[in-house]
Amino acid sequence: MAIIEPFALGIGFLLSFVYGYVPSYGTSIAILTVIINIIIFPLTLRQTRSTKRMQDVQPELKRLQKKHKDNKEELNKEIAAFYKEKGINPLGCVVPLLVQMPVWFALFRVLREPLLFIPKSESLFLDLENNVNILFFNMDLQIPASEISTWVERVPYIIVILMVVATALFQQKQITKKQGKSDNPQAQQMQMIGKVMPIFFGFISWTLPSGLVIYFLTGNIFRIGQQALIIRIEDKNETNDKQEKQKEQVEDKEETNQEQDPRKNRKKRRRK
Repeated sequence: MAIIEPFALGIGFLLSFVYGYVPSYGTSIAILTVIINIIIFPLTLRQTRSTKRMQDVQPELKRLQKKHKDNKEELNKEIAAFYKEKGINPLGCVVPLLVQMPVWFALFRVLREPLLFIPKSESLFLDLENNVNILFFNMDLQIPASEISTWVERVPYIIVILMVVATALFQQKQITKKQGKSDNPQAQQMQMIGKVMPIFFGFISWTLPSGLVIYFLTGNIFRIGQQALIIRIEDKNETNDKQEKQKEQVEDKEETNQEQDPRKNRKKRRRK
């Protein structure tokens, strides 16, 4: 695919650049993953906030579901309007995945045929050509687990794949742990995607170059920490907002009481 070529050349150059400072193929892929995730951080931030808002509005959604339980069409209209009012995109979690697709395909090509996309003048090109420093925890990152001949040799590959699935499931649970079951088709679709995607990545990891599996695993671990930080900041901001609103309500109530009972205030002043 012609559209993938520029991405593949860019990733090949960046990977070889990192390898020039860290002469480990697996570590270079991990560092490359962190760089890519930092670049797409704005999308990840939007995704996390959108998903967290979905959690926070669950009580209101359940109220709407109860109110329109006999009218699905009206329920969907009400929920769509509610999402629009709150600025929530039920499918927001899919956008960062779609944006990363060209990167995945490009990285797949780079790891499948690295000598085509890595500059010939770089040390990584020479090492790959001569099979030097390409093992990472006894794994050949240029081939998938499915091409390993014996099950004993497949053990480290299987462990990494299981870690990909486990971290993906944890990442999904981390951001949706407060989200209950919904009757809205869009929300149900989002929840289904969240459950299926970790299994899907584990399945395809069996036939993908192991370097790409390292990319998946590093990305999952990085986003777990990233999401934890975002959620903590958002919760703190929400707590501060609630405290400010409560303070404003108390002040408004005091002002209202003073306006309604001016005589009482005058008597108090006289006594003083």
